[in-house]
Amino acid sequence: MTGKPGSGGPAGARRRARRRRDEPRSLVRRGRPAGTSRPALDNLDAAILAILQQDGRASLRQVARKLGASVTTVSTRVRHLVRLRVLQGFVPLVSVQRLTEIGRSPSCVMLFVRPRRRPPVELKRVAEAVAEEPQVCYVFELAGGQELLALASTPSPGASQALVASLRRHPFIEGVRPLAIQRVHKERPNHPLGEPSLPMRAPHASGLA
Repeated sequence: MTGKPGSGGPAGARRRARRRRDEPRSLVRRGRPAGTSRPALDNLDAAILAILQQDGRASLRQVARKLGASVTTVSTRVRHLVRLRVLQGFVPLVSVQRLTEIGRSPSCVMLFVRPRRRPPVELKRVAEAVAEEPQVCYVFELAGGQELLALASTPSPGASQALVASLRRHPFIEGVRPLAIQRVHKERPNHPLGEPSLPMRAPHASGLA
């Protein structure tokens, strides 16, 4: 007895059945009626992100084992997260505080950046200019304000002063107020998957499990 054309025969059917059985019901996306939108991210994506944020070295097999999902499903989801730029890389988490304690002190500063007012410059353009500086790690636009908040990490206090001076000379920037970080009490980026906030949701790529 043979399976339907293109189905892979009985062996393929058994593999697909095993895969469905191995994946937890609470995390696997259900089929939706035609015409309904798919969320850009779901509970399985959130679970994968949580594991990778705790251990960026975890293999796909280890993640799949923790979630009770197939390696193929986890691999597909991770590729999708990369395509969405939710996952932007796997890098070591270097402790600034420990470097300081062993005698190699980088200079970390918070920068409050005020955009030029006359003529006015769009805040987004100022943010893009600040983000171009390689020593700037984060740039935040704050609610209800006209300042940007940036976090920079440089090799020395002198390098931080040079960065501030460079930003102050930028034609889009009216002023920069630096605050040196004296001590770091926690260094653990851990971003949860928040509630949906966009009315339009990006569909999953074709074939996404």
